[in-house]
Amino acid sequence: MIKKAVAILYKKGPSELIKFIFFYIIRRNPHQAKSFSHLKYFLKEKIGFEIGGPSAVFMKNGIFPVYQIADRIDNCNFRSKTIWEGNIKDGQTFFFNLKKAPGRQFFSEATDLDVIESDSYDFILSSHVLEHCANPILALSEWTRLLKENGLLIIFLPRKDHTFDHRRPITTMEHLISDFITNIREDDLTHMPEILALHDLELDHAAGDFDSFKSRSLQNFENRCFHHHVFDTELIAKLVDYMNLQIIALEIIPPIHLLIVAKKISKELINNSIYTFK
Repeated sequence: MIKKAVAILYKKGPSELIKFIFFYIIRRNPHQAKSFSHLKYFLKEKIGFEIGGPSAVFMKNGIFPVYQIADRIDNCNFRSKTIWEGNIKDGQTFFFNLKKAPGRQFFSEATDLDVIESDSYDFILSSHVLEHCANPILALSEWTRLLKENGLLIIFLPRKDHTFDHRRPITTMEHLISDFITNIREDDLTHMPEILALHDLELDHAAGDFDSFKSRSLQNFENRCFHHHVFDTELIAKLVDYMNLQIIALEIIPPIHLLIVAKKISKELINNSIYTFK
């Protein structure tokens, strides 16, 4: 596996290496999320929207293989060229399932999706995206706006103990609220000193040596590689509860994933006490 990964890095570059690593992890961990077996009936033949796709976890052999059962999935990336996807074209170019017509590809910030009408989708997907957002509450406000009533929000996040963030402290809910109140934007570098000091480069070979990593970090607005915030199950549960969403499932999926699924329902019906201990 290591020799093949090195060959891919030199021949095809970091974006293809990242894809290879994710597919390798999935093959070693083929088990579906426990919640998928219960939720697939609510997702089948429905219309969804993904932020930052395509994502291996949602593919046919993935942990949460919603691509196989959805009627259509549209997608949004922050620009037409990213480290993860390479070059992308807008329009009907999001090939989530080769047996179905492609979804529409949008280009927009995850925190500003005003090109899309409210209450448009049955479900929203994101895999390892929210940690890259400088203002998660603003991002979730937009994602929730796109959801129809009773729609599902499905979010994968990195499990910090098994990623290059393992030395970093968990972000506090108070910090996320402060970022929202002060209207933090994607050009924010507040967390850069912590990231430079605690990021484990041994677990992030694509970042290169420290000087290369620092240079990349200074250009985060262009590349969006930062993990601005570090989550655990407690924080993501608090955040979703703060957004007035009903938590349906909260899972740790070894080795590197946290998964939360939430439902958009009337505020007076929400009870997340089992997850937030309120």
